[in-house]
Amino acid sequence: MTDQRAYWLDLFTWKTWQEFLAAGASVSGFRQGRRGYVEQMKPGDYLLCYLVGVSRFIAMLEVTSPPYNDEVTPIWSAETFPARVRTRVVVQLKPETAVPVDTC
Repeated sequence: MTDQRAYWLDLFTWKTWQEFLAAGASVSGFRQGRRGYVEQMKPGDYLLCYLVGVSRFIAMLEVTSPPYNDEVTPIWSAETFPARVRTRVVVQLKPETAVPVDTC
């Protein structure tokens, strides 16, 4: 049996998305309570980036490192999001062309 890529949901607000991009778009983080979720990620997996409040998929990232914990390096202003993986942008859309999610 061969290893297959897994796909994970990565939620952002408009502000956390902008902070992620400003920090180089190379690390994504999750709340400590999501550590078990993050621990299942492996290099080569894809993160589907969803903008909450806007209801659009804006990007796809590739996981480039094993999960790790970092409570020191600041990326986001509101929270630490210490359960982290290194990432590479595979596809990034503009807000106006991001894929909408019909919530009706």
